[in-house]
Amino acid sequence: MLICIDSNQFIFGLTGTDRDSTRLLDLLAGFRVAVPRIIVQEVTRNLDTAAQVRKFYQLLYGASNVVVVDEPVPRELVTQYEQLGLPDKADAVIGAFVEWVGASVLVSENRHFLQKLTGATFEVLGPAEFLARWGTP
Repeated sequence: MLICIDSNQFIFGLTGTDRDSTRLLDLLAGFRVAVPRIIVQEVTRNLDTAAQVRKFYQLLYGASNVVVVDEPVPRELVTQYEQLGLPDKADAVIGAFVEWVGASVLVSENRHFLQKLTGATFEVLGPAEFLARWGTP
């Protein structure tokens, strides 16, 4: 199963501010993960220390199951996600990216994804719910 992880889950997991996000990152090797460049940029910009940034890059580039995608998401798909309820451009790009790469799940606690997105081709789950379904004890 291919998944995508929103920036806040990376940030919360790497800074230790959310136990479920930390556990998700600890179990990352068990999942195929696609990460858009926009997420890499946002996470890097919002981490507090150089050590956290190094750990983030180790997660991304030290595992064969994680791929960072640099190609632009098709504009028409971004527009579709704006119409599905994601008025913020970055959120629409992420939603469109998840569909474009064929991921089954977006792990996110972003209220826009959880409350406003309707008609997507993927599930949006918070880290606790995702781990309850697919994580290992």
